[in-house]
Amino acid sequence: MINFGRFRLKAFVSVLLLLLTPSLPALAQVDFTGLWNPVGSRGITDNPDLGDYGGFPLSEAGRQRAQTWAANMMEVAQNVCRPYPLEMAFGPANMRFWADVDKTTQNVIAYHQHFWYHEEERTIWMDGRPHPPEYAAHTWAGFSTGEWQGDTLVVTTTHLKENFLVPNGTTSSDRRTVHTYIKRYGNYLSETSITFDPVYLTEPLIRHMTWVNDPQMVMNPYPCEQATETLVEPGQYPNYMPGKNTLLTDFAARHDIPPEAINSGTAEAMYPDFIKKMKSMKVLPRPVIKADALEVK
Repeated sequence: MINFGRFRLKAFVSVLLLLLTPSLPALAQVDFTGLWNPVGSRGITDNPDLGDYGGFPLSEAGRQRAQTWAANMMEVAQNVCRPYPLEMAFGPANMRFWADVDKTTQNVIAYHQHFWYHEEERTIWMDGRPHPPEYAAHTWAGFSTGEWQGDTLVVTTTHLKENFLVPNGTTSSDRRTVHTYIKRYGNYLSETSITFDPVYLTEPLIRHMTWVNDPQMVMNPYPCEQATETLVEPGQYPNYMPGKNTLLTDFAARHDIPPEAINSGTAEAMYPDFIKKMKSMKVLPRPVIKADALEVK
């Protein structure tokens, strides 16, 4: 090394240090951009029946709110095109993922996601900007920032409007915070969201969705027109008063499940040990469907 001369010695040492120093940001960032097709579809886990609150760690307020819900509430004109919550597993939604890149530094300023369903979009800011104060406007998409943890993009979303968890009465408040973990496995893109809601949940709610890369996918528009689709009188907002919803036990009766097991929506009912308690719970008789009720008239 002494024979290299001063300049060549400095160059050699610089190259050696560059090779030995890990370039964490360059190694961590993964390309999520492109067109993505959902794997599978939303099943009964994201479209549960009325009164089926199993798997939701509802608080007392969350349970009371769910029990006042009426299905035709979704048919009121202002609710027909109401966006679904972004933290919901988007089973039917194709997705486009793209990035805004600073032309000088080549750093990613923000990522954007466009979902086919209801044409929702989320911007994920990557430039270190802080979240706005609590009194700032809450929107359907909220305010999201992202950071890399290894090869996983961790997104923190606040300032979300109140919305349903799933369309059966379970609700999320405008005080919730959602952490979304986005990771790529070859041609597959995985999103896991964890919702923290101090109003309607007693524990974090975890959801997951997977897409597959599809460069030839066509992103169709989603034209949605706000209109009254049922016989809901103008000015009315369907709901049930507390304790007056007689439909809450129908799902439990049809499937021989104790109503207490799924109507409660408690965190305790989410875990296997609850099965022991269910053995001592009463099951309602199955509803009798008359033959003439099945006739097409």
